[in-house]
Amino acid sequence: MQQHNKLKIDPDVSILFLPPDGSKQDLIRENIRLGIPPAPFPVWHGILMDRIYEYQEYSDAGFNIKTQSFSFRSKTVMLASICQLLATDIPEMTQYKAYLIGKQYKYYKTAYDNGEIESSGEHISYAALKKKYSKDIHPSTVDMVDIYGIASATIHDYARYASYIDELRDRCADLVISILSGRITISKKAVSQLCKMSEEDFKKSLKIIEREKANKILATMLPGCTPVKIDESPHLDNKIIPEIKQMPEYDPDEYVSSLALTIPSWSDTIRRVRERSNMEDVSPAAAKKLMFQLGILERNIQIIRTELEGITEDAN
Repeated sequence: MQQHNKLKIDPDVSILFLPPDGSKQDLIRENIRLGIPPAPFPVWHGILMDRIYEYQEYSDAGFNIKTQSFSFRSKTVMLASICQLLATDIPEMTQYKAYLIGKQYKYYKTAYDNGEIESSGEHISYAALKKKYSKDIHPSTVDMVDIYGIASATIHDYARYASYIDELRDRCADLVISILSGRITISKKAVSQLCKMSEEDFKKSLKIIEREKANKILATMLPGCTPVKIDESPHLDNKIIPEIKQMPEYDPDEYVSSLALTIPSWSDTIRRVRERSNMEDVSPAAAKKLMFQLGILERNIQIIRTELEGITEDAN
């Protein structure tokens, strides 16, 4: 296990992560104040792969940084793996998850074309792949279709979306953070339109977005897009208007209660692995992969425990 205080923060890695929220920052700084050392940081060839903000805080505080090295055939494969780890950790399809899936596909496609990875669908003929998935299937997409349970055409759509997001980041990084963090909801077509605007129209759009940020921003709300006019039926009064579907009442405990029911199955799985595996025979590669996953899980557990303890303390 290496010790290093000068890890490289690669921009290709850092753009994949959202800035930590206030509670995460407070937790890191409190641990530093208490002198609690950080868990080893995952690295590949000296490039920091995760917990970038935490590393900066601990490094600035003078802590001796420990690292855990991981093996990938190339930087492209490493970036694709980070995208998959982050995306699979998000249960629902969000703008951020769509971006990560799009980035993962682009990295996997490049790595596959360069002979750096293999696809589980290589034994299937290209014609069979097209018939099973879509007319524009790429062999590297097969694994992603199985992982996320979405159509290959949707993955391609997310790849285009990711390209527009990266392009938009060059114009306004703060706007991209607001989009990916979910603070602002902007349609994919509106994102692509923002990338193509003149500087004058872009500034006007930023004002519209700020004013309408509580609503979903559509392309038709921005300069340069003429909405399609739909002729109104002269006999609208005689038509039956379907009843609006009633949404279920919001339950603030829904997701927390669901997580509480899911965790016991994780514990059972971990117990079975320990009982049925001879750890001395496990390969270093498999051990490192599981340690990386456990580190992410441990970090998320620590964060949610801190948040829940604050609630229980208030109740007392």
